[in-house]
Amino acid sequence: MAIALIAAALLTLRVWPHQPLQQRFALSTGVWSADGELLRVTRAADDQYRLWVPLSQVSPDLVDAFLLKEDRSFYVNPGVNPLALARAAFKTYRGGDRQGGSTLTMQLARLTWRLNTRTPAGKLRQIGAALWLEARYSKPELLEAYLNLVPFGGNIQGAGAASLMYFGKTPDRVTLGEALTLAVIP
Repeated sequence: MAIALIAAALLTLRVWPHQPLQQRFALSTGVWSADGELLRVTRAADDQYRLWVPLSQVSPDLVDAFLLKEDRSFYVNPGVNPLALARAAFKTYRGGDRQGGSTLTMQLARLTWRLNTRTPAGKLRQIGAALWLEARYSKPELLEAYLNLVPFGGNIQGAGAASLMYFGKTPDRVTLGEALTLAVIP
């Protein structure tokens, strides 16, 4: 009975109308020529260069490179990977090299709500926010939002702006080498 109630609550959260993640963020404006060349990009209201690109317009190599680097179990985890968190906590508090344990959805939660995740309380807020995002949005929606918000240094955010700034091409045209390079920058 309890499992049925939890499943019904999660289903209700998923289908209840909610705004797309894209609408939560200020976006840059790109001015394109008739032949598809970028002429100018303005900064968003928060001084970031952020061009939203639908997931369907991102190279599969770029998607795979990010999933390989950031969250190999993205499609099977519920937004949190307890083993990765435990490993990262052990290494961090043992005094070794800091290691991340956040899933892609946890990183998206940190970026969305600007969470300080360097404390245990902040990490718990991040976990709760990641679970909330997973309940509300599909995996493709979460992946699309992450790829559009991930920081690439300075005031460049998202694969759309980064691929244009670093390689002069849209994210659907990056090569495998360029995709791997973009994946390690954040």
